Amino acid sequence: MQTHKASRRLPGEMTMMDNPDAVLCSGDWQEQMAYGCRMVQEASAQKIRDAERELERLRQESEELRRKAEQLRERNLSLDAELKDSKKRNQEQMEENRGVAAQVFSLRAQMGKLGQFRHSLDQAVSYVDHK
Repeated sequence: MQTHKASRRLPGEMTMMDNPDAVLCSGDWQEQMAYGCRMVQEASAQKIRDAERELERLRQESEELRRKAEQLRERNLSLDAELKDSKKRNQEQMEENRGVAAQVFSLRAQMGKLGQFRHSLDQAVSYVDHK
């Protein structure tokens, strides 16, 4: 934007501001209007290009986020299946451990009986040896 400095005029000298018709007829004015229109058009075109670039960037970002979301869904399904399998194996292991614990209790009971039988045999053998 141009700023007009106050200038000294000679007496009787007219300026374009004093005569609007002179401004309309002036080729300088037409050039300024054309330049102003070009500036507005270029600014508008630049704004459109910037908006289109931003839109394209957002579309690409959106697509990338969709891909990542799909990968996360697939990973989640995989982890869910792995967790289900792990829980199943854990349950099977717990059942096996219960069976082993029952066997341990049974073997301890049998060992207790064998210990009593051995003690009885030791007493019988020592009774026979002493006679």
